[in-house]
Formats: sequence, structure tokens, C-alpha cells
Amino acid sequence: MNELQEIIIEKLTDNAAVTDDAIVNVPMLDALDQMNKTTVNRSYRAIPASSFRGRVVRLCKRLVRRMTFWYVEPCMMQQSEYNAANDRFAAEANSQINAHTAAIQTMQQQYSALVQQQEKTVLQCEELRQENAALRTRVDAMQQRMDADTQGCRSFSQTGEDAIIRYLFSVYGIAPKDCRYLDLGANHAVYLSNTYSFYREGARGVLVDANPVLTKELAEERPGDIVLNRCISDKPEGMLPFYIMSGDGLSTMDRDAAQGFIRENPALSIERTVMVDTITIGELMDTYFRDKAPDILNIDIEGMELTVLRMMDFARYRPHIIICEMIEYRSTLTVGEKNQEILEFMRSVGYEEFAFTGINSIFVDRKGETA
Repeated sequence: MNELQEIIIEKLTDNAAVTDDAIVNVPMLDALDQMNKTTVNRSYRAIPASSFRGRVVRLCKRLVRRMTFWYVEPCMMQQSEYNAANDRFAAEANSQINAHTAAIQTMQQQYSALVQQQEKTVLQCEELRQENAALRTRVDAMQQRMDADTQGCRSFSQTGEDAIIRYLFSVYGIAPKDCRYLDLGANHAVYLSNTYSFYREGARGVLVDANPVLTKELAEERPGDIVLNRCISDKPEGMLPFYIMSGDGLSTMDRDAAQGFIRENPALSIERTVMVDTITIGELMDTYFRDKAPDILNIDIEGMELTVLRMMDFARYRPHIIICEMIEYRSTLTVGEKNQEILEFMRSVGYEEFAFTGINSIFVDRKGETA
């Protein structure tokens, strides 16, 4: 037993002393013995020869063996190199496969974790959506309660005209949601409107304005009302020029009035002139209020209020309340002025001024049964 075998046997026997009675791993010892036997190439054989003929034969055999070795050795070396390269390639390929397999397993684990997180996030989103829907329901309910509480409290008019009208309705016994109105020179749908407060409660009426831009806004914002892009005139089925001013609420059919606005405020200008179809007060009343006059007649047509009032057939149509602009345009606050001609005319047809807001007068019908 050589030294190497002794060391290996010692390892195989868990460092026990090597003795004849030592217990070893027999299969592994047999394999070790086989490795030891095949360490040396046993294919080399001695060629004995004593005679001349035998020496010649031995020489020939040695020559053949040398020639065979000369031919076979390069093939064996090439095969060995190929096998070594193949082993290295296979080892590297296996290493890459193992690395990719490990990466795929890691990615699968990460994907599973992401799927679980996504499912958790979806559940959280659904919970948030439900909470948001519940919150929206509560907010809507609160908004409805607030709207109901403030329905009659907010004024949209320039100087509180709709609040005064609301008081008159309470005296007349008219429910704001049931009133009807005719708004001449309606201007904006909400801003500075004397009728919008009642529209939002359910009231409906007719809005007339000669400015095509404003009538488009009125139609979009107040679809429940009838909106007409017309000029008020005493001549039916015609067209009149309408002067659109750069200042809000100043556009007019009266060119003199437009020029007066510019003299008062040089920053103003006539932006453009459009031709607008005309309609008479009589046509409006006969078409839309044949059964009953409107509860509110609002007139704001920049300098033509008295002209329009004189066109009214008060013998047939008597609104409960008439709102009329009573001052001329000023670039500063107007105090202590009022159109006396309109006051006198209204008294002559049986209407009395109930309130003056500094801009508009609110007239009530003295002859009306509910007045």
C-alpha cells in the first residue's frame, strides 16, 4: 500500500488509523484501485527477441508501433482538446442555463408578488371607490339641503331686484316656481339677471335679446326658456341694425344711444353691427302669453324702454310687475336721477313705482285684482 492510498483510505475511514482491520468504503476503494491500475498505459508490450530474425521482427514491430503512435497521437491530442473545450463550453452553458433559470425563478417570484400586490391594490381601489361614492352621496345630500335652505336667499340681480319681486310674490300669493316672465334685453343667462333666481326654482318664460352671442349663451344655460334673437320694433317682419358695444350690457338698437355711451366713456366702441329680425310686443304677447299676461315684464334695452312701453297694449295684457331701467349710462355712480317720462307714463296706464334700486324701477299694477 503506497502513501497516497494510505491517505485516501484514511479519509475514507474518517481519519481512523490504517490497519488491516480498518473498515473502509469498499465500492470507493475498488474504484480507487481501478484508477491506480489504469494510471499507466498498459498497452505497451515488450517484444522479446534473441535471434537475428527475432531482432528484425522486433525492429519492425517497434517501427510500426512508432509510426502508429506518430499518427494516432495528434488525433488523440486534438480529440482531447476538443473534449476539454466541449467540457468548458458545456460547463459555461450549464452555468448560464442555471443563472437564467435562477433569474426566471426570481422573476416568477417577483411576478407572483406583483400579482398579489395588484390584487391587494384593486381591492383597496374598490374600497376607496365605494368610500368616494358614499362621500359624494353625502356631499350631494348636503348640497341639496343647502340649496333648499338658500333657494330664496341668493340674489342674481344687479341691485337686488329679484329679492324685491320675491317679496311682492309673497304678497300676491304667487309661488316663484309658478311665475312666468318676459325678459326684453335679457343679456346674460345668470349674471345680473332679474329672472334667473325664479328660473332655478322651476319658473319659465321668454328671453329676448338682439345680440346673437348672448342668445346662444341663454339657450345653452337656460334650455327651459324660450330664447329669441330679435329686435323689439313697432314694425313686424323687418330687420334693424343692432350695435354691439365693447362694454357689457350696453349693446343697443339706438345708434344715438351708442354714440352717447362712447362720448361718456371714450374707452367704449362699437365692435360690430349686425342686422337682426324684428318682433313686436304684440306678437310676443299673442304668441306666448295669449292666455295670461306674464307675471314679470323686465325691460332693459338701453334707451328704448319708453318706446317699448308705449307699444304695450295694457288694455289686454297687464303684467303684475314691470321692471324698467330708469337712468342713463354713466361711467361713474349715478345718484338722484330717474327718468321722469317713464314714471309719468306708467302712472298714466295704472302702474305705480313700488321700489327704485338706483338703476331700475319696479312697478306694480294698481288695477290688477291681486295688487
